[in-house]
Amino acid sequence: MEVDLSNSDGECEDINEWLLEYLWLTPALFISLLTYSSYLATHQFPAFGGGLFLSISEQIANNGYQFPRVVPQYTANGVPFAYPPLIFYSLSALHGILGVDLFMLSRFLPGVITIASLVPFYLLSKSLLQTPKRAGLASFILAVTPAFVRWHFSAGGIVRAPAFFFSLAGLYTALRLCKTGSRRWIVPTIVWFTLTALTHPEYAVFLAIGISVFTVRYAPSVQGFTDAILVGICGVILTVPWWGRIISIYSLENLVSASSTHGGLGGGLGVIVDVVFTPQQLSAGISPSPNLYGIVLLSLWYAIPAAGVVYLLAERRLFLPSWLLLVGGTTGETRFIAVIGSLVTAVFVLDGAVPWIAQRIEPVLSRQHTLTAILLVLSLLGANIMTLYVSGSVNEYEGSNSMPSFIDEQDYAAMQWVQRNIDSSAEFMVIGDAAEWFPYLANRTNVVGPWGVEWERSSVAYQWQHTAYQRISTAKSADDLDKNIALTETNPDYIYVPKGAYTVYGRKYKQQRAFITGLNRSDEYRQVYQNQGVIIYERKSDVSTSNNG
Repeated sequence: MEVDLSNSDGECEDINEWLLEYLWLTPALFISLLTYSSYLATHQFPAFGGGLFLSISEQIANNGYQFPRVVPQYTANGVPFAYPPLIFYSLSALHGILGVDLFMLSRFLPGVITIASLVPFYLLSKSLLQTPKRAGLASFILAVTPAFVRWHFSAGGIVRAPAFFFSLAGLYTALRLCKTGSRRWIVPTIVWFTLTALTHPEYAVFLAIGISVFTVRYAPSVQGFTDAILVGICGVILTVPWWGRIISIYSLENLVSASSTHGGLGGGLGVIVDVVFTPQQLSAGISPSPNLYGIVLLSLWYAIPAAGVVYLLAERRLFLPSWLLLVGGTTGETRFIAVIGSLVTAVFVLDGAVPWIAQRIEPVLSRQHTLTAILLVLSLLGANIMTLYVSGSVNEYEGSNSMPSFIDEQDYAAMQWVQRNIDSSAEFMVIGDAAEWFPYLANRTNVVGPWGVEWERSSVAYQWQHTAYQRISTAKSADDLDKNIALTETNPDYIYVPKGAYTVYGRKYKQQRAFITGLNRSDEYRQVYQNQGVIIYERKSDVSTSNNG
C-alpha cells in the first residue's frame, strides 16, 4: 500500500496557511475576552437598560407565543409591541420552554455574541483590505473602540449584539456577491438581511447602506444592481410577519414615528462634524472631568481615524470615507461609524503612518521594527482604554461614569419587595433610570417613561414622555415633583425615590437631601419602604387634583 505523501504535505501546508491567516484575528479576540472579563468583574448588574426587552419576551411566552398587542406596565397605557420579533421569540422560548433566567442572560449573553461578531468582521475586513494583517489590525481597532462594547455588552445588547452579528455577516456575503459576481452568495445575503431586519431596524438600515455601497463600487452593472434589488425585495417579503403586522394592527405611521425618534434617520450629519472636528465626541460626548487620563486616551484614540479620513481623502482613496459619511449622515450612530472607522484606521496606520515614520527613523529602526513598535503602542493604548471604559473609570455624559448600571443591589431588593408586598394594580412613578427595569423586576406599572414609546403613532408621544420623565427625575423639591406629576395627568399610588447617586438617561445625578426631607415632612406622602439606596412613598390619591387647583 502506497501513501501519497505529496498530497498529505499539500494538505498540511493548506492547514498551516489557514492557521497563519486567522492568527491575525487572535489579538482582537484576546482583547475582547479581557474586556468582557473586566465588564463582568465590575458589573454585578448589567449596564444600562434592558428590562423592556425582557418584559416583551416574558409577555410572548405568557401569551401562548402569539403576538401581544401591547406591552403592559411601561407607561399607564402600556406601549405597542412593534419591535422586530425574532430575538424576543428566541428569548421567550429559552424562558418558557427551558426555564432560562432572562435577567441573568442579559448580563452574560450579549458579550459572548459581541465577541463572536469579530469573526464576520475579520472576514469582511480581509475581503475589503485584501491582507490578513490589515484585517487583523482593523478587528483589533474595532474591539477596543468604546462604541463596540457600549451598545453590545450592555443589557440592551441582548437584542443589539445579534443584530450586529447578522449585519456584519450580511456585509461580508454581500461583498463577496459584488466582488465575485457568483450568485451562490445571493441566498446567504438574503438570509442575513432578513435576520437583521427581524432583529433591529437600525442595523438593517446599516446593512442596506453597505449593500448599496458595495454594489456601486464593485458591481456597477445590470447584474449587480439586479442582485442587490433581489436581496432587498426578498428581504421585504420575508419580513412581512413584522412590518405587515404593524401596519394591520397599528398603522404605517407607527413605523414612520419610530424612525424619527432617537435622532432619526438622516439626522447624523452633526455626529460626523463632531467626529472630524472634535474626535472625542464619537464616544457619546466626553466632557472635562477629574479623570484626565481617560479623556486624553480617548481623545488620542479618536484622533487616529479622523486623521485616517484626511489621509485617504488626500490619497484620493474615496471609498471608505464616502461609506463612513453616508452611514454617519444617515444613522448618526457611533456603533456603525466605528465599524468603518476601524477599517480607515487600519489602512492609515499600515499604508500611511508606518512608512512615513519608518522613512524618518530608518537609521534607528527598520520598517519591520517600526511596525512592531506602533502595533505595540496601539495595543497598550487600546487595552488601557477598554479596561478603563468598561469598568466605569472614564467620565462621559457631563461627568457621569461610562457603562453605568441603571440598578444595583438596593434597587433589586426594593423592586422584589414591591412585587411581594404591593397590590398588582398599584401604579408607580419611578425616579431615575431604574424606571426602565422597574416593570420587569417589580411586575408593577411605571406610569411615565420613554422606553418603547417610539413605536406610538406620533413621535410627539415619545417627546412628551421623554420630557416628562426628565423633569420628574430631576425635580428639586416635593412641590416641584407634584407639579410635574400633575402635568402628566397621571395619579400614581407610589413614588420610587433613589438615594445618593443615580442616573437619568445615563447622566449622573446626586439626590438632594432637601428633596427627601420635603417628602418626609409632607402630609401627602407616607414612607412605606427604605433601604440604603431607595425610599418608596405611598401617595395620597388626590394629590394631583389638589395641586392642580
